[in-house]
Amino acid sequence: MTSATNHSSFHVYRVGGLLGDDKVIKADDRTTLLYYLKGTRTSTQWQFTLCAGSQTGTAICHVSSPCLAQCTVAYASGPIVITILSTPRQVQFQLPSCGDRSFTGPDGKTYHWKSNAGLLRNEMQCLDMNGVVVATYRITMMAVSKDGELRINPLGQFMVDFLVATALAMRTPNY
Repeated sequence: MTSATNHSSFHVYRVGGLLGDDKVIKADDRTTLLYYLKGTRTSTQWQFTLCAGSQTGTAICHVSSPCLAQCTVAYASGPIVITILSTPRQVQFQLPSCGDRSFTGPDGKTYHWKSNAGLLRNEMQCLDMNGVVVATYRITMMAVSKDGELRINPLGQFMVDFLVATALAMRTPNY
């Protein structure tokens, strides 16, 4: 299995089209599978498990939310709980579903996902406390299978799993 920390660009594809709950995350070459997201929705919540390498790979994190709206929607209620399993000890933190959308990284510093939507561009940027861009998620518009591309800058390479998990939490569910 290829280590995700050796990559800076991650291509995210929906499995099953627009309404599919699963996603695959591929490397720069668009063929090497780095992560598999197994998603589920009920009438009251959504959740996913991010696995390394394949659908049956080692679970890296679990993410759950008590609402069915994307967490970029202002009226979403309740926090998104992300439990990272890939660290030596289990780490759990909450990504608020509205407002600040910040999280504490494994280095103890605060990071913030900011949405930058325009007429021809739709992206999210993860910034550190000084406003430096750590990662960018470019959302693919008008596509059935590709959700977007996550680019992680060198400053964020130490927390690839955190950035992948929080970016995907910001993009889930696919409505």
